[in-house]
Amino acid sequence: MSNKKNILISSKDSNLSNIFSDSLENYNTKFLDLSMIDINSHESYNEILKDINIYVHLCHGGYKDSNPMKMIDYHTRITYDILFAAGKENVEKVFAISTLDLFKNYESNLTITENWEVNYPASEIDLLCANLAENVCKEFARDRVFEVVNLRLGNIDKKDNTFLSEETLKNKFLQLINFDNEEFERAKAAQNEQFVSARKKGANWINLHLQDSFDNQKYLTNKIEDLLNPGVI
Repeated sequence: MSNKKNILISSKDSNLSNIFSDSLENYNTKFLDLSMIDINSHESYNEILKDINIYVHLCHGGYKDSNPMKMIDYHTRITYDILFAAGKENVEKVFAISTLDLFKNYESNLTITENWEVNYPASEIDLLCANLAENVCKEFARDRVFEVVNLRLGNIDKKDNTFLSEETLKNKFLQLINFDNEEFERAKAAQNEQFVSARKKGANWINLHLQDSFDNQKYLTNKIEDLLNPGVI
C-alpha cells in the first residue's frame, strides 16, 4: 500500500471494536469516542470524520446503555448524524457491523442465506437496535452517498452452530478492507451482480454473512467466499 487508509471505528473499548483495531494495525486507525464530542453539533462529527477513508460502524456489539431509549437514540438519530457527516467528508466506504442473531427466530434446522428476511424477538433491545441501525445505513447506500458493506457476524463468544472465531473475523475483515472499488466491481461481476463505486450508477449496499465453516453450521457463507475468492471452488 502506497498510502495507508485512515479508518474510524465506532464504540471505543468494546470487545468487537478492539478485535477490528487489532486486525488493522498497519492502518491509521482511531475510534469515535462520543464522550469527546458534542453529539448535538454537526461540526463535531465533521471534524472527527475529516480525512477518513473508511468508517466502521458497530450496529451491534458496540454502544451499550441500560436505558432502552438511549440505545434507540444512538442507533437511529446519532447513527444518522454520524453517517451524514461521513457523506459530507467524502468517506469512501462504510462497514455496518451487525449480527446473525437477527435471524434467531428461525428454526435451528434451517440454513439461512443473505436473501432471507430478518426474524428476531423485538423484545431484545440489542437486536432491535441492530436492525434499526442497518436500516439507517441502507438509506445512505440507496442515496449513493457511499458504499455500505453490511457484515452480519456469528457468535464470537460461544462455540455453537453460529460460531465465529476471532481469527476468521480478522482475516476476512482485513480482506474486505483491502479490496478497492475496482476489485469489488470485478468480483461482483463474476457473480453477475454489480457492486460498484458510489460515484457511479449502481447498487451500493451488500449483505454478507460471516461465521466459521464446519458441519451443521447455521448460516451459509458462500457469498462472502465467492466475493473474496472469485472462481475458487
